[in-house]
Amino acid sequence: MSEDTTNPVDVEDDAILDQPEVEVEADDTADIDTDETEGQADEAPPEDDTEEIERDGVKYRIPKALKDDLLRQADYTRKTQEVAETRRALAERAQALSQQAQLAEATLEDRANLKLIEQTLAQYSGWTRDDWAAYEAHHGPGSASVASAMLTQHAEARTQFKEAISRAESEIQAISERNAANAVAQAEAELSREIEGWGLEYLNSLAAYASKEFGVSPQELRESVINPDGTPDTRTIKVLARLHKAETELATLKAEKTKAQQASKQASVTPAKAVGQRAGGYKPGLNDDIPIEEYMRRRNAQIAKANGR
Repeated sequence: MSEDTTNPVDVEDDAILDQPEVEVEADDTADIDTDETEGQADEAPPEDDTEEIERDGVKYRIPKALKDDLLRQADYTRKTQEVAETRRALAERAQALSQQAQLAEATLEDRANLKLIEQTLAQYSGWTRDDWAAYEAHHGPGSASVASAMLTQHAEARTQFKEAISRAESEIQAISERNAANAVAQAEAELSREIEGWGLEYLNSLAAYASKEFGVSPQELRESVINPDGTPDTRTIKVLARLHKAETELATLKAEKTKAQQASKQASVTPAKAVGQRAGGYKPGLNDDIPIEEYMRRRNAQIAKANGR
């Protein structure tokens, strides 16, 4: 009989070693403290540290700590834009004034030349053949033809100078109108920032008030916002707006006071209903103040009640 040399221990070890490895996933929740989890669940949600702002019609939510910085930045941007707009307007106004000055100077020179030409033409206005014959006799042969050609040139120059002056005047007027329009636009921008509710309807009501109370026409009111140098001037409009507002509020208060006084006066003259007085206006029971019909009705009711009917 052969001896079994196999070691049982080795067999078992080999069997164990031959087993496939099984990976056991750790339960992450096993190590979590139940009490700690419940405590976290009971905690209040964190406080919202954001705030909603609106920019150009779009709403944004930002940290509250940044709100003041953003407002300062927005104010800085707005003021920077206003300064830039003012500088641009001043530059445009200076350029316009320079153009007007140049045109006015050129116009003055043209006017002076035109005056000389018209004086020369006036000297020969209405001349007859005899006048021209005398002129030629005095100045020599052919002098009348030379003078006539000169007068023709003067007449053409007169037409040219008149046209140049008319164009310059039209351009100067156009520049003035543009300056006025720019001044009005700047004034309206300033008034819209400083006067609540400013707009076309407000302006119309203010113009009607100025016309009725002070005889100021809408055109005069418009011209009041333009200084002689073309800069905007809103002082008159602001004074009118403040005065109009004050008088409107005063009229409202007076109307409310009058209404309250009338209500109080009405209450004082209306007799109070007597205690126990019925809706019909008669006191209960039998008395001499009630009409005979009402007296008989009440008396019959008493008798019927006494008889059990």
